Formats: sequence, C-alpha cells, structure tokens
Amino acid sequence: MDDFFAQIEDIRTSIEKIDESITEIKKLYSTILLFARCLRWNISQMEDSKPSYSKRLRAGTRRRYHDDGISDEEIDGRRMFNLEEKVISERFSSNRILRMEGKDFSYEFIQRNGLRDPILFESLNGLGIKMPDPEFTVNDVKMFVGSRRMIDVMDVSTQKGTEMSMAQWTRYYETPPPQREKLYNVISLEFSHTKLESLVKRPATVDLIDWVDNMWPRHLKEKQKDSTNSITDMQYPKVQKYCLMSVQGCYTDFHIDFGGTSVWYHILRGSKVFWLIPPTHPNLELYENWVLSGKQGDIFLGDRASDCQRIELKQGCTFIIPSGWIHAVYTPVDSMVFGGNFLHSFNIPMQLNICSIEDRTRVPGKFRFPFFYEMCWYVLERYVFSLTSTSYLIPEYQKHSLGIGLKNTSGTDLADEEQEEGNDEESEGQQSEKPPYRVNVTPLELEGLWNILGKLEALPYSKQCVPSGIQNASALLNHVKALLREHANDNPKLSYTGRPII
Repeated sequence: MDDFFAQIEDIRTSIEKIDESITEIKKLYSTILLFARCLRWNISQMEDSKPSYSKRLRAGTRRRYHDDGISDEEIDGRRMFNLEEKVISERFSSNRILRMEGKDFSYEFIQRNGLRDPILFESLNGLGIKMPDPEFTVNDVKMFVGSRRMIDVMDVSTQKGTEMSMAQWTRYYETPPPQREKLYNVISLEFSHTKLESLVKRPATVDLIDWVDNMWPRHLKEKQKDSTNSITDMQYPKVQKYCLMSVQGCYTDFHIDFGGTSVWYHILRGSKVFWLIPPTHPNLELYENWVLSGKQGDIFLGDRASDCQRIELKQGCTFIIPSGWIHAVYTPVDSMVFGGNFLHSFNIPMQLNICSIEDRTRVPGKFRFPFFYEMCWYVLERYVFSLTSTSYLIPEYQKHSLGIGLKNTSGTDLADEEQEEGNDEESEGQQSEKPPYRVNVTPLELEGLWNILGKLEALPYSKQCVPSGIQNASALLNHVKALLREHANDNPKLSYTGRPII
C-alpha cells in the first residue's frame, strides 16, 4: 500500500513539473509577442519619419474589429520594399495606356484591335455608363445590399482574406483613419441581384462583348435568386458588377484578374494608383515564378518586369484593363469604385493562357472564374448556332434560351423550325433556317475559337466540364472544326461590321 501512495505522489510531482513547464512556455510566448509588437511599432515609427505620400497618423484611440494579437502571417507577410518610394519613383514611365473618348470605344474598335492595351476615359460621355452620385456612401451600400450580407475583406498587411458583415464593414470604414488599427480592403462585393444593381450600368460596349450576357444560356441567369457569390447557388458566372471600398493606405499586390478576364473600373470617389505590366511572355513567366516563390513581399514585381507603367486614376475616371495585364493597386485616400469582369471573343488565347497559369500556380477554386470551361462550351455552341442555326443545346435550354419550340400568338414557331417530337437528343444538333447572308468572322475570333477547340480536345475527359445544357459534345466539336475551316479565308475587311455575330 505504501508503494501505491508513493507512486501517486510521484505522479502528482510530475504533473506539477508539467504545469510549471506550461507556465514557462506561456511566459516565453508572451515575451515573443511583446517583442514582435515592439518591433512592429519601431518599424512603424521609422517609416512615419520619412516623407510620406499619404501618411497614416497613429494618434488617438484605436478601435478593434478582430483579435489584436499579431499573427505569424503579419510578420512573414510584411513588405520588404518601400511602397511610398514606388509611388513617387520615375522608373515606371512606360507609355502603353490609351486615352480615348467614350464615343470611340465601339464594337468595331474591339473587332479591329481586340482590347490589347489599357484604356483611360476621363469623362463618362459616350460610354453609356450610369453611376450613383459621388456622395454615395458605404452606409448607402449597406442599405442597398443588406447589413447582414457577409463580404470578403482583405487584410492588407498579410494579403489574406477574412469575413465581415456589411454592418461591421461600415463601422470600420467610418472610423477616422487615425483610429483604424488595421488596414482592410473590400475588392470583391458582387452586387448583382441586389437593389444596388439598378443604380450602376457599365460601358455599353462591354454589354455587347461580355460572354456572360451573350453566350451563357440566358434563362439560367434569370433563374439566379441568391445575391451572394455562393458557388452552390450560382446559376451563371456572377462577376459582372463589383463595389470596391478601400481605405487610405490600402495596397493590393500584383495579380492577374481571374480567368484572364478584362476589367471595367470607374472611380466614383477618391483615387487609385495603378502599376501595370504588359502580359508579354517574359513578364508572364516572371510573374508565375514570383507567385510560386511564396516571397511576394520581398520583391516589388514592377522593379523586375519590363515596361511597367504607373498611373493615378482620379475621381470620375473610367478604366479598362485588358486580359492578362499584371497590376498592383494603391489607395491614397478613402475610395469607392464600381467595376466588373468579363470574358470576350477578341483575346481568347490570352484568357486560356491565364487559366493555365492559374492551374500551374494552384489558385484555389474560390478565386477563379466560375464555370470557365463550361463557358467555353457554350461559346462554341453559340457560334455554331449563329452561323448555321444548328443548336447543340438540350431541348429544354433551346426552349427557354432560344425560343425554339415556343409558340407565338399566331401559332407558328418563334424560331420558324419546331422540332418533331421524339428527336434523338444525341442527334448532331437541331437545325433551323440558315442566316440569309454570309457572315465573315474576324481574324481574332477565328484564332480564339481554334484555341478553345484545341484546349477542350486536349483536356482529359474527366476535366472537360461539359455543361448539362450541351448535347452531343463530340459532334459539336466536329461541327466547330468544319465551320472554322469553312471560314478560314473570310475577308477581314468585310468582318469589321461594328455588329456582333452573336
């Protein structure tokens, strides 16, 4: 019995030693945490002593919205370059940005030029844009999209995402700059299917080329009810209208917009500083290696790339960023921006190239263009239908998106070609009357369609992502191939009509 109690005493002593060790570890952690905070404060003081483009004052009581503890990500993610020096440096003086008037941004311009260079519009005139009054506030955004709407928020110090409700975000944004403990940035609030949607209209020419509006089955977009970007409830690629709300000092590091999308971008209030790098092969290779290195905070990519250009966009400016352009963004003052993403038919090779870069750099699905390959299938189907009146949509989709099989008041078919009942769904498409005149396809569209065809054929069967609305995918690919050969010698001069094929 004495041995038993002796063993119990030994166990108690061991537990006490473990408790002491845990206490010492906690003390060590607290010391490290205090050291990290002091280090951050000292660096902050050193930076604040330099000439500042937009100095963030630190005086006053700081309001907290999340845990105040410094994280490993904050220490590891700290920039090793001086951002303020990049804002004023004269090195980024390339001259690739076009300055245009809205009336010149036409469909024919895109047919001929294909949106290869960024475009700056200093006036809304001629663009067909509609915007709220510049006095529109973040609180107004909350009222239109809902105070409980959860939004993705970027922590600028780590370039990592977190979540807030619109109510939380509004409180943060309205906090005076000296009292903001951290820098947060909202760059992905998609507001289609909210009350805010009716207040914002993008450039009219973008409406004419956007694949979402012209290629995706329109009845699926009409079925969309959820205003959030939950992929499980998404009926179409919901990327057309974003509200970006950034506080003074925000910085988004170099990136390429998902899926090689182009971007329209309007500064409602405030200003933005952009660094833009053209998507040449060497620059894209440099970007890919930079992403894979995991050390983006060590290198300002604009210092390494060729032809980097910096530009400041003022309030009232509208900007077009073409597919593949690598860009970073700095916010000198609290700002609000409306913008959106779009795929189109006049730079398809670049869009596919960026998608491949996303594959190789392992971009998570959450940050990629929704239904990218499904969209490619619908693009091929729409061109075949527009040029031959043969549809590879399943009958239900033909009925709801094309009107095939629907009757008008006189009892005749809306597509002039009602299909007989019992047609095999695996037929080589359902055909109606061909267009009354020959359509010439632009060289940029022909090149792009060949690229889509090659990409889809090269994908493993399990990754082809044939959408449920397409019937007989292999027959569609064969038809596209024959159609492209038929149009291989189309006259480019006759193809620049200023009118969409689809």
